[in-house]
Amino acid sequence: MYQSQRRIFGLAVLFTILCGLLAGRLFYLHIVAGPRLALMSLSGRVQEVPVDVDRGEILDRGGVPLTNTAQHFSLAVFPTQIADERQAARELAELTGLDADRIALRIGRDKLPFKLKTDMDAMTARKVNARRIPGVMAVAEKMRYGYSSLAAHVVGYINAADNHGVSGIEGMYDDILRGSQPTYLVAVVDAGQQLIPGLGYKRVRLADNSGPSHVVLTIDSRVQKIVEKVMDQQIGKGAVVVLRPATGEILAMASRPAFDANNLGEYLGRETAPLLNRAVAAYQPGSVFKLAVAAAALEEQVVRPDDKFYDPGYIDINGLRFKGWDYDKGERGSLTFAEAMAYSSNPVLIQVGMKLGAAKLIDYAGRFGFGRKTGLAFDGEADGNLPAPDSVYPGDLANLSIGQGTLEATPLQIACMVATIVNDGIAVDPYIVSRLTATDGTVVKNFPASRGRRVLSRRTAGQMRQMMQAVTSFGTGQAAYVAGPGSAGKTGTAETGRSGPAGRSVNHAWFAGYAPLDNPQYVMVVFVEDGMSGGDVAAPIFREITARILAGG
Repeated sequence: MYQSQRRIFGLAVLFTILCGLLAGRLFYLHIVAGPRLALMSLSGRVQEVPVDVDRGEILDRGGVPLTNTAQHFSLAVFPTQIADERQAARELAELTGLDADRIALRIGRDKLPFKLKTDMDAMTARKVNARRIPGVMAVAEKMRYGYSSLAAHVVGYINAADNHGVSGIEGMYDDILRGSQPTYLVAVVDAGQQLIPGLGYKRVRLADNSGPSHVVLTIDSRVQKIVEKVMDQQIGKGAVVVLRPATGEILAMASRPAFDANNLGEYLGRETAPLLNRAVAAYQPGSVFKLAVAAAALEEQVVRPDDKFYDPGYIDINGLRFKGWDYDKGERGSLTFAEAMAYSSNPVLIQVGMKLGAAKLIDYAGRFGFGRKTGLAFDGEADGNLPAPDSVYPGDLANLSIGQGTLEATPLQIACMVATIVNDGIAVDPYIVSRLTATDGTVVKNFPASRGRRVLSRRTAGQMRQMMQAVTSFGTGQAAYVAGPGSAGKTGTAETGRSGPAGRSVNHAWFAGYAPLDNPQYVMVVFVEDGMSGGDVAAPIFREITARILAGG
């Protein structure tokens, strides 16, 4: 009796284990591997053509897509389903405007399904499908890049021939974005390769959710849209960078001229270099670099904000005369260091730079991040150029003190310097990728803000912000002042060494600042290539963009 019970119990346990294994196997086959196995089992009974771009999406901080934002229609052709090639070719030529003979030739030559046309409009697509031509279907597809795509230089572009990312986020995260599974338009056929009645054509997507597919940026599409709209109206060549000073998150980054990633061939070789991301390209910074000079001098106690200077309109260094930007107006006379910053006095800043010395000035510039790529490590980002101390002679130091000579910096580097001042002297690395997610939205990896490092004392940073407020209150940057919440910053007009048709010097225009004055949330740099005047050109653009952002527009 006892042996019999043990046998029955053993059989019950074995039966339970076998049922569990069977259920697990069924779950795997039907749920986990179902779509893939279904397609494999039907490989001889399925004709398919890929539709939609086989890439994950690039999203803004709130999940708003920056890719796949528009749709077009493609004409899918299944040759084995077409009984009368000539008749089908004539009808398609009538509807699409393509050559009938070429259509017939391809239908007769190709055995596998193919796309005959990939840029059809919705009306033509409806007409094609209304004809019900056997073996022909117009299918909606997402366009990788919409007609008015945001952040073109940030997103970058792909090589359509092999679906590989080439620039921007597309290139930097190509292995992640290509983790997305393809979508097919399929026709299920019988042994004679004829369409099985009732099944028709289906869209099938294979997804295993095995890893990241989407890249979520720190970009705020609302802010990006404001920036690009203003730039389209006022900046022919240039860049704008907006970042959150406390975290280093890049909220907007735009370069002009822009490009349409759907038609890259039109932009290759243009003199205006539309594919160049000017936000991370290096230029002479001009007077915005005076922020670094002033910060270093204050930190080293070489000067105080209320120290008195005299500005005769020029200064002579080793037999070379360096003129003020307003030299033609005569001497400016006695003024404090804070006033010299507000009026962007070249003679006073050169005096301070000479007193500070090349070694200390270059050391502090390096601490701010000049002369090397930022922590962003963005595609195409330039190092800029910061001269070595032993190569800087008195005349070179005078030029360096006003942001001229061999010094070069990117708009992003300038934005990081301003953010450090706003952030009480703490520098944080800028970043633009927030997280990676799977196709179902599950977060696979987060990218938090950097811990930061101290560059300036809290006292020096506070003094710098007060002087930047003076720039917009009564100095060269009054056109950048935003009424109400307030704004502060520094103008820059950088000589390029080139002259215009009338012999006038061609200058780059800069404005670097922040807003609002209390608890600043936005640091912004406006760069206008060949813009001539920072105070007259870049500053008003800063004000307009900032006012719209703060107003929630």
